[in-house]
Amino acid sequence: MPKQNYWLNTAFILSAALTIYIGYFVPRESTVQLISAFTLFFGAIVVICKKLDNGEEELAYYWGMLLRVLLIASVPKLSDDIFRFVWDGRLLTSLEDPYKHLPAYFLDQNIEGVDQALFAKLNSKEYFSVYPPLNQVIFFIGALFSPNSIIWSTVVIRIILLLFELGNIRLIQKLLTHYGLPQKYGLIYALNPLVILELTGNLHFEAIVIFFLLQAVWYFEQKKLNWSAVFFGLSVATKFIPLIALPLLIRKIGFKKTLIYGLIVVVTLAVTFLPMINTAHAWAIWESMSLYFQKFEFNGSFYYLARWYGFEAFGHNIIEQSGKWMMAATFVSIMIYSLAAKKSADWPRQMVWVWLLYLLFATTVHPWYAIPLLAISVFSNVRFPFLWSYLIFLTYINYSGGEYQDRIDVVMIEYGILAVVISLEIFGVRLNKWLFSLSSSK
Repeated sequence: MPKQNYWLNTAFILSAALTIYIGYFVPRESTVQLISAFTLFFGAIVVICKKLDNGEEELAYYWGMLLRVLLIASVPKLSDDIFRFVWDGRLLTSLEDPYKHLPAYFLDQNIEGVDQALFAKLNSKEYFSVYPPLNQVIFFIGALFSPNSIIWSTVVIRIILLLFELGNIRLIQKLLTHYGLPQKYGLIYALNPLVILELTGNLHFEAIVIFFLLQAVWYFEQKKLNWSAVFFGLSVATKFIPLIALPLLIRKIGFKKTLIYGLIVVVTLAVTFLPMINTAHAWAIWESMSLYFQKFEFNGSFYYLARWYGFEAFGHNIIEQSGKWMMAATFVSIMIYSLAAKKSADWPRQMVWVWLLYLLFATTVHPWYAIPLLAISVFSNVRFPFLWSYLIFLTYINYSGGEYQDRIDVVMIEYGILAVVISLEIFGVRLNKWLFSLSSSK
């Protein structure tokens, strides 16, 4: 067997073994095992990207789907969000409104499966449900097909997300062909351990956000702006974050067309939120946004600098003020970039920098938050999002031993390395050439 095939085959087999090992057997508090296995997994994907011959990409894409399927019966090990999914789903199957009351209210309502045992596993018990109606439909399906089993509800939800992931991989392939880029580029998403473990393994709905966003990009490239706007609206209806990419259209299609595009997005969003009418949900949405920017904090970059300043200057955490500063800085920086961006540049390439600005100013940056950035970076020649998909996973060190501890040293290492790599790529040093063994980078 040629040496190159030996390393390539070993990398494929290792990726499958580590998917099973991490997905089924490693809890997030087992830091050494988790980080070591993830590092090996990530290294295996680098080997595949470098060693895979041109023309063999389709096999690697199928392998990426196989890795996701291997997780079909796993219970999320790195996140406890699934319990809120099941909670909301069981409320919906009992014709209860998950937005209307705090979780504790429902304990005395004699709702099947909504009991103290499940309540004890919820995170953010003191907050209203923050998941939009599109997400709630999937929670409902999960509970409908398996009303009394958390495991089977998990499997049903995972199957739905797997279908979206299959769509993501196919859309990536289509768009790479459209842009005239190598199919190898898509492997940094299709085989990425962060994507596989967080979206399929831990059931984060960025998989749906990405699907609708890529659909919006595809129809945009086909000059079908109305359909593009509808899919963009569906992406926003899953999570509000894609709205940050909307100002980029001002330079690309003009203010008038952008306004019409935005109106279609708003109408689409309004239609999906019709179930929230007459239940005071607008207030709940605002509360969830406030919760994100002014109460939660995890793995921030610029925000952590503002927090340090608050402790030095005022002797306490100024998150309520600095959260507002971060929101303002996000808006201003994105608008400046959008209005100064080149009209001729592809929309996804510009999204990369807008998404980066958003994440840099965010108060909370969980590992899966970087996955949409990784997905759209496939269509560019910058690879810092790929490196970040490894570095950001190191934040699971915060859960070492079972008790959460904010590790500033991990944050400094993560963002320090990221800043160096971003700077190098801005000034023309391309990781892309090394990763894919290219003689030139498109």
